[in-house]
Amino acid sequence: MTETATSWCKERGQYIELPSHSDSLRPLSPENKELWGELLGEGIWSFREPWFKKPLAYLHTPFPLTCWIDLDCEIRGDLKPLFQSLSDAEIAIARDIVHERAWNLPDEVTYNSGVVVFRQNAKIIQHWAEMAAKLNNKFMSDQDALSRAIYLHQPNLIELPQIYNWHKIQDRNPEALILHYVASWKLEILKSLNPSLKPSPVSPPIS
Repeated sequence: MTETATSWCKERGQYIELPSHSDSLRPLSPENKELWGELLGEGIWSFREPWFKKPLAYLHTPFPLTCWIDLDCEIRGDLKPLFQSLSDAEIAIARDIVHERAWNLPDEVTYNSGVVVFRQNAKIIQHWAEMAAKLNNKFMSDQDALSRAIYLHQPNLIELPQIYNWHKIQDRNPEALILHYVASWKLEILKSLNPSLKPSPVSPPIS
């Protein structure tokens, strides 16, 4: 972030600076590069590196209980129930019912990593971070790696109601408490910050 953005955050909450991350993205197979480029457009290549750093941020939370919410989400109501959602589970997350992956394994569920409640030192977050660092060439995005980690390790998990991660491209839902501006809807956020912004010829990624 810029110094101005960093100062803004420090004035409003606890600022956590992550350590440098030496792991880089692994080389992609020609098949994956072609497939993912066709699905998401050329914009994906500038987003994959920050996507795969997300597990590192999860690992460095100083709080016993954390609710991660992506920046492209709009909070529309009281989120206190989210912090009471875990019970004895280590992670709570909503299914991604919009972007189900055709390459999922049998019975594998696609989860959306834009809104996640989790416990500090949750083993599933460690599994996800390891997979994101070592096998990122096997996954299109961080949430594909998280979904696979959940499938393989079967953590004690709570599925959040869709109102806590309602995608903007879905039908309008006045009861949605977190509205996720996925795909080209991200441009609406940028336009609200900069009305003179012109649409990019490269479509934003869907995650």
